[in-house]
Amino acid sequence: MITGIPPSAERFLIDVQRHQRRLDKAQRELTSGLKLTRVSDSPEQVSRLLTARNGLERVEQVQLNLGRVKTEVDTAESSLENAVSLVERARVLGAQGSSGHQDAGTRAQVAAELEGILERLVATANVAVEGRYLFSGDTDQTAPYALDPLQPSGVTAYQGAASTRKVADSSGLTFSVGFTAELIFDSTNPDEKVFSAVNGMRRAILAVDNPPDPPDPTIPSLDEALHNLGSASTYLNQRLATYGIIQNRVTESIDAAAKLELSLKTQVANIEEADLAEAATEMTQARLQLDAAFQTRANTPRKSLFDYLG
Repeated sequence: MITGIPPSAERFLIDVQRHQRRLDKAQRELTSGLKLTRVSDSPEQVSRLLTARNGLERVEQVQLNLGRVKTEVDTAESSLENAVSLVERARVLGAQGSSGHQDAGTRAQVAAELEGILERLVATANVAVEGRYLFSGDTDQTAPYALDPLQPSGVTAYQGAASTRKVADSSGLTFSVGFTAELIFDSTNPDEKVFSAVNGMRRAILAVDNPPDPPDPTIPSLDEALHNLGSASTYLNQRLATYGIIQNRVTESIDAAAKLELSLKTQVANIEEADLAEAATEMTQARLQLDAAFQTRANTPRKSLFDYLG
């Protein structure tokens, strides 16, 4: 409270201060584009603004993580589609090579192509994105498989580890984003092992013209080899279908995060962004009222004691 001055002068100063605050605030909004630049502008909104900003930062990080995962999952799914095609080609070759109408030369060619398919399957299992082997689980700097002609399967044992990696969606829920090559290509069911089925077919065809002596029990018969290729193909298609489910989950999570990001950005904008047209109008009105207050004060008559003494 201002004391020691006439009431009219006190009212004048209060009005000037009020209009000046309005003018300053409008000028700040027009200059910065923001209506909330300091706590005193709207203390009750600060908590809401901080909460919205924190939520926005979290959602943006979730989107970044999901974007990286989408690249990996899409690459993995595409790789498995290729693997399915390779095994289907192996089945066709197996049926051709096991036909009694083929000669030794044709069977040798079929066996050579099956060997090439095995090499390509290993390359598929070893697919990498940004220096990470997608199917190596938690040891993603190590290729999961390598060719090994001394093994009945034609490949080494799985060199990776279990996969514990998960990603969070915008709601905070986490989900797994992939399988290991061991789970994909090396089923616990012997009939469904992809590498063993392809290499077993190759060895069975070669054994027709060059049977090992003594007999090798790890070489399947032609019928067994064809059966194993069929089972491996079915199993691999099941893994591919599961990757399709993961792809859908990632896509849905990205869409949900984008919607939440838009909602939070709208909240932030509503709290802190100025209405420039409104601010310009407020500044004009405050300036007019401030000028009017000064004009009124200037026109106020001022009398001294001598005016009353006459």
